[in-house]
Amino acid sequence: MKHLKIYQAVVLLAAIAMATTANAQQPGPDERWGNWWYGLFGGANINMVGGDGLVALDGVQRLNSGSGLGLALGGLLEYNPGSLLGFNLGIGYDNRAVDFDQATGTVGLLPDTTIRRPFTETQSLSPSYISIEPSLRVNLGNRFFHAIVGPSFGINVAKGSEQTRTFSNPDSTASLTQEIANIRSFLIGAQLGLGYDIPLQGPGPGTQIVLTPFAQFRLGFQNFIDAADSVLTDFKENTVRVGIALKFSSVPPVPIDELKPGEADFVVNAPSVIPGTRRINETFPMRNYVFFDAGSTDVPARYKRLPSSEAGNFREEQLIKPGIETGGNDPLVTRSRRQMEVYYNVLNVYGDRLRRNPASTVKLVGSANGDANAGKQMAENVKNYLTSTFSIDPARITTEGRAMPTARSGSGSTQGEDKTLVDAENYRVELVGSPDDMNKPVFINAVEKDPAQEVILRVASTGDIALWTAEITDRNGNTKKYQGTGDQIRIDPKELLGGATEGRYTAKVTISTKNGETLTPQPKEFRLVVDPDEEEVATRYSILFEFDQSKTMETYKDFLVSTVAPAVPDGATVIIHGHTDITGTPEYNDKLSQGRAETAQKILTEELQRQGKTVTFDTYGFGEDERRAPFNNNLAEQRFYNRTVVIEIVPRR
Repeated sequence: MKHLKIYQAVVLLAAIAMATTANAQQPGPDERWGNWWYGLFGGANINMVGGDGLVALDGVQRLNSGSGLGLALGGLLEYNPGSLLGFNLGIGYDNRAVDFDQATGTVGLLPDTTIRRPFTETQSLSPSYISIEPSLRVNLGNRFFHAIVGPSFGINVAKGSEQTRTFSNPDSTASLTQEIANIRSFLIGAQLGLGYDIPLQGPGPGTQIVLTPFAQFRLGFQNFIDAADSVLTDFKENTVRVGIALKFSSVPPVPIDELKPGEADFVVNAPSVIPGTRRINETFPMRNYVFFDAGSTDVPARYKRLPSSEAGNFREEQLIKPGIETGGNDPLVTRSRRQMEVYYNVLNVYGDRLRRNPASTVKLVGSANGDANAGKQMAENVKNYLTSTFSIDPARITTEGRAMPTARSGSGSTQGEDKTLVDAENYRVELVGSPDDMNKPVFINAVEKDPAQEVILRVASTGDIALWTAEITDRNGNTKKYQGTGDQIRIDPKELLGGATEGRYTAKVTISTKNGETLTPQPKEFRLVVDPDEEEVATRYSILFEFDQSKTMETYKDFLVSTVAPAVPDGATVIIHGHTDITGTPEYNDKLSQGRAETAQKILTEELQRQGKTVTFDTYGFGEDERRAPFNNNLAEQRFYNRTVVIEIVPRR
């Protein structure tokens, strides 16, 4: 009767769990769920032993039926394609504790063993196993409600026994704790159970999470105590396990290019609200080069130099005060003039850092496009400024002259206009601070008026696209036309709004393929709204590259993983834009910038998925497009800053 009541309680608990989850989220016909899942499970083992046998702890006590409660927990891997069959593998800790029914008996007394002393005895066992539980998953009507069936294997890792014997005359209690040597080291059984996956996050792109209550019956095939039949008969343990599992999966964004032959499609990504201002918290990399004019070893006048009387009060935190406004109608401001103002204080920033960190040092390496002596003099002139203006001990600053920089621009084969540009970049002094903290970026807090926003149309076709056009029509019938040759067209919303603060539009796309087909996907509608009072907050990071450096995004992997990814909140939009300077061909620079941006996205995607974050990416390489370039290309330092991937993080509103 005792075991029957346990079974009834488990069945009732399972029925309540299934009834509760029956009203949980149900899958729709177009929902996408992951196939592979991983996670953790935990639960209670309700263990029951039946049989009749003798266990020789001291050669006397007799064990009968019993029950107990143990712990089960571990990890699992699951394949659930949503069809009828899948599979599941659980590996973990499995405790099979049992409290046996009270037994009675007598024991002989010395010296005359014919005199017997009656006793009552209680005993418990607590063997623990590493369980390995492969099973077949059978979906019952939908991908959530399922049954599992399969074998189970247990490797014994702990034994243990405790018995308490009480004698009736005279009153006394004896206790003994010891391991039972003949508990089986390997058990084989079977499992059968029911579960229901409750969606917590999903379906759709990104991380998906389900919570799975389950109830299982585990049948023992073997006597779990290994003894001869004459000593032990039919001594098997069965278990009911009730618990819960937390499982995770991930699904990539729905690609629009999963099309049938002869089909095409497009998507419109439009900002939901266009804010009047954007507050930028920027980590601005301080390029540790001072570029010199050809034929001169004097520090150029564009680099900010302070008199000694002002240097004492200089702090790099004052370069751009919090809340200062950028943007607006001034194109020079729009092209990050204020960021260049920070850079042109590079000598003052290093002087300030040397002064505040007395143990720090800096090495100055000067190069003058083949003239090592001129490079040495350039480095000495930088040293003289730091020592005289900031009162830095000259012993803390070393100088070196080289014919060419360690990471030179161009090569012996560079010709034409590019040669003029790259030669100008090889007149420079590199500041190498020690420790590395000397080379850290500068933090900028600024407010952009009228921040740039874009409407992005992206197309895909099963045929090779020759060219395509987009027509954007407002509610008054006014139409603007755009032409694309790649897979994207990016439109400034101001072009569509024409001064209005709200507009509704229909986008129509016509695609011409290289084999002569003309494809017209279904039109899409979108809306634009301007809110002048809305302020958007964003965080910006930049990655800088040396000349023609396309392979070293892995160099920045630690920065992306340890600095950028933790700053990305769940649900954010991550804008990754790649840029180059104007050296090289436009076609090469387009591929170079796109490759850099895509590699940055790949590294961030892997880390954000590991952290369980779902984000939206806008990843694009603008190449040398001067309309999009962060800086001009007139000076060497501007071209160096244009060799970049800019990452902007906009939290979900």
